[in-house]
Amino acid sequence: MAGPGEFTLTSWLDPVFDYFAKQADIPTADYAAVAGAEGIGASIEFITDLFTKGLLNKAINFLVGITSAGYGIWGKPTPQRLRRELITLGQHALTRVVDMKPSDALELRQSIDTLVEGLRLGDTGRVAEALLRSPEELRQMLAALGAPVSPAPLELPPTPLAPPLVRPTLEGALPAALFPAPPALPLPPAAPLFRATSDSFQPPAPSVAKRLFRETLG
Repeated sequence: MAGPGEFTLTSWLDPVFDYFAKQADIPTADYAAVAGAEGIGASIEFITDLFTKGLLNKAINFLVGITSAGYGIWGKPTPQRLRRELITLGQHALTRVVDMKPSDALELRQSIDTLVEGLRLGDTGRVAEALLRSPEELRQMLAALGAPVSPAPLELPPTPLAPPLVRPTLEGALPAALFPAPPALPLPPAAPLFRATSDSFQPPAPSVAKRLFRETLG
């Protein structure tokens, strides 16, 4: 147990590890300091892996590790239990910097390349992409852990724009490609025209009724 007024990181875990410490015949304070610090380191690692990637992830682990281990080693006024906790936490974080799976090495390489490209182009979006998890990556990680996540919204293809309508103007006619002219219909042949002359003009013949009436009277 921690002494009165002594600050520690894991003293609140003593009741949890007390049984295992007695079974291992190890003082509860020593057992809880090591196991609790490992648990705190794993929690920090989980949070950093959830939101960061590549170079930023390694940088955070390095800073946490070098600060914790350095203060635990050279911080002489620090209580002995707290120094043990800090050294264990620092070693856990530093181990994650040098211990990389092939997928971690590939992600680190891609992060560095994207970061350099973003800095060269002055593109803050590329810089953020190189260091932070995207919403889609975060959603996939939470789904892999069994957490309920909302499905990603469907991205519909953009609707093609309609061709602009060309209004008729006095300057020019409508393009033939937009409004093709209908085929011309053949016209019927015109009747021949005759010009009336004095030689060819004949007065109209009287009607049949008038002719019969004249013959009857005559």
